[in-house]
Amino acid sequence: MRSFLLFLIGFVWTCCCTAQSNLSGMPEQDCFGAIPICQTTYSTTASYTGSGNIPNEINTAYSCLSSGEKNDVWYLFRTHSAGTISFTITPVNTADDYDWAVFNITQKSCSNIYNDSSMEVSCNYDANIGCNGVTGANGNFGPCGQTENVITVLANESYLINISNYSSSQSGYTIDFSASTALIFDVTPPHVVNDTLACTQTSLRVKFNEPVLCNTITTSGNDMILVDDSGNLQFPVSITFVGCDSAHPYITEAELFFAQPFAGSNNYYLLAANGSDGNTISDLCGNFVKVSDTIGKFYSYNNMTVDLGSDLWTCSYDTLPVLYSASTPAANYNWYYNNILLNQHLSYLQPTDTGQYILQAYLGAICQATDTIVINRKSTVTVSLGNDINICKESSFPEISCTANSSHLMWYLNNIPSLSDTSIFIPTDTGNVVVQAWSEGYCMAFDTLHVGYFNMPLSLLPDSVARCVNSRIMLSSGINDDGTFLWIFNDDTLQNNQSWLDVSKEGFCKMLFTTTDGCMVSDSTLVINSIEPDAPQLNCPILTAQGNKFTWQPYEGAVLFYISTDGINYDSLPHDITSYIAASGINTVSLYVYDGSCNSKVAVTENCKPQISTLWDKDNGFVVSGMSNPIILTVYDAQGREVYTTKDYRNNWSGQGLENGIYFFALKSAKAVYFYGKFLMVR
Repeated sequence: MRSFLLFLIGFVWTCCCTAQSNLSGMPEQDCFGAIPICQTTYSTTASYTGSGNIPNEINTAYSCLSSGEKNDVWYLFRTHSAGTISFTITPVNTADDYDWAVFNITQKSCSNIYNDSSMEVSCNYDANIGCNGVTGANGNFGPCGQTENVITVLANESYLINISNYSSSQSGYTIDFSASTALIFDVTPPHVVNDTLACTQTSLRVKFNEPVLCNTITTSGNDMILVDDSGNLQFPVSITFVGCDSAHPYITEAELFFAQPFAGSNNYYLLAANGSDGNTISDLCGNFVKVSDTIGKFYSYNNMTVDLGSDLWTCSYDTLPVLYSASTPAANYNWYYNNILLNQHLSYLQPTDTGQYILQAYLGAICQATDTIVINRKSTVTVSLGNDINICKESSFPEISCTANSSHLMWYLNNIPSLSDTSIFIPTDTGNVVVQAWSEGYCMAFDTLHVGYFNMPLSLLPDSVARCVNSRIMLSSGINDDGTFLWIFNDDTLQNNQSWLDVSKEGFCKMLFTTTDGCMVSDSTLVINSIEPDAPQLNCPILTAQGNKFTWQPYEGAVLFYISTDGINYDSLPHDITSYIAASGINTVSLYVYDGSCNSKVAVTENCKPQISTLWDKDNGFVVSGMSNPIILTVYDAQGREVYTTKDYRNNWSGQGLENGIYFFALKSAKAVYFYGKFLMVR
C-alpha cells in the first residue's frame, strides 16, 4: 500500500505543487531549533527537504518512524496544566502522506532521544489510503488508520513533535490543538527559579522556568537588575550563557557577573529592566516581563571561612611559619595576638613569638569568619660530642660518648646510620661521626666530630743499600719531625737520637721513630757489601823530556781515576785520561778507579826503570828524548853492520841512503846510561 501511495503522491506533487517554497537546512529541522507552539492552530504552506544539520536524531530501531527523519521539522510545546493533548494534521494537498512522533523531553535534552525509547509517547507511520491525508493524536479512529489516541500530560512538561513528509511534496499543512484539554500555549512571562547566594560570590546563576528568546537578551545582561532589602541596586557587568546561535535561538540558563560580592543583605531580588535593546526578556511565545517586575528572589548566606590550620608546636631553632588563610576578594582582615589587635590587615601574618593568634575576616553585613591558632615551643634538645679526635694508625678506635638531654639518639658514621639509643659509640673507621638527638615530638639537635689519624712522617730508608768494602755509609731516614729516634743494627741497640746513622759494615738495620703524639714509625734496610772492583792495569813509566810518563789501560765504567806518587795524597783525573807525567826520579805511583759506586783495588807500579822514548818518525827521522847530552848513537842493519854512528846526536838523522826496514840502535848518554832496541824505518 505504501509503494502505491508513493507513486500517487509523487504524481500530485509534480503536477500541483511546483509553486510552493522548498525549505532545506533550516534550524527547526533539528531538535534544538524546534518551532514553539504558541497558539491553538499552526499553519504552513511550506514544506521541508532533508533532515537538517543533525541527521539521525531519531532511532529507527524503536521508533515507528522506520524511515527515520525524512523531509522533517520539529515543534516544541509546554503544558501549563494537566489534561490531554489532541492534535490533527491536515495536509494542504490531500494526497500528501505525513508521519509524526511525539517525545516527552521534560528534564531531558535532544541528545537523549536517540538512546532513550521511553521518551517517545506517541507515533504514527501509516500510509495515506483515502482519508485526505488527515492524521494526528486525536482519538478519531477511522478506516484510514492514520490516527492515534490523545496524549495524557501533566502540568509543566515539555514535548517535541517531529513531522516527516513521506510524500516529499511541498504543499504544507495545518496542525490544530483546539481539541486539547491541557493548556499548551503560554500567556505568562518567564521567571527565574528562586535560589541561594553565597555572600562571597560575585556572579549569579539564573535558571529560567521556560526558554527565553535570545533576541530579547542583551550581551551585557542589562535586561536584569539586582536589588537588596535596603534598595541598593547592583547592575551586571557582563553575562554568559550557552545557546543563541542558528541551532539554539533560546536559552534556559545564564550567569550574571557583578562588581561586588553579595555580602550586604540577606535577600536579593532580580528585577526586569529595559535593556540596551529597548525591551525586557521574553519567552518563545512573546510574553515579555514587565519593567521592574521581580523575576526571582535569592537568599544570601554566610559562606565565608578562614582556616589557619591546626595548632603548631615549634622547636627553638625553627623560624616561625607565616600564618595564612585562603583569601576572599574584597574581604577585610583583623589579626589578634593574645587578644590584642595588631596593625596587620592582610590574609597572612608573620608571627614574632609563640602564643594565640586570631584571624577575623569580614565583608559587608552578613559575611564574616574567624579562626584561632596557638603556636607553642617545645623544650630545647641539646647534645654534645666534644672535640675532634686523632689517633695513631696502629691504635684501636676509642669510645666516643655524648652528653644529651634526650634518650632518643641515632649515631651516623660517614652519613651511614650505625647505632641508636645509646650514649656511647665506637667507630669502625675514620671520618665524620654525627649524633642526632630528638624529643618525643620532632625537635632535634645534632653534633659532629671528626675521627682521623695523626699526620705521620714518611721514612725514606730503602729496602737495601750497597756498601763498598772498607767504606762508611750514612743511612738517612729523611724524617725531620720532632720526636725520638732509635736505631738497631744487627740486634745491637744504638742510642743514637738522630735521623741518620753511619754504618761501616754490612748487616740488618732497623729504625724506630716516636712522634711527639706518641705514634711510631718503623722502617728497616739491609746493608750489603759490594764486590770490590779490580785495579786498573798500570804500565811502567816512559822517560820523556817532561819527566816519567805513567800510562794505564782504559777502564770500563770508570767515573774518576785517582793517582798518588806517595801513596797518601791522591789527585783525581777524568775517566777518559790514561796517562800521567811525574817528575824525573819518581818511578812508582798508586792508581785506583771510582766506578760510581765503589773504589777499585789500588794498582802500584814496581820500582822499574823508565823506558827511553824512541821513535822513528817519517817526517822527523830518528827522535830521542829523555836523555842527557851528549848522546852517542850507533845504528845497525839486520845483518849487524853499522850503518850510522855519531857521538853527539841532535835528532838530526833521517836514514839517508838506507832502505826501509828493521834496524837496531845503541844509545849512550853522558851519564853512562845505556839503552838498546830496534825500530822500523819507513819513509
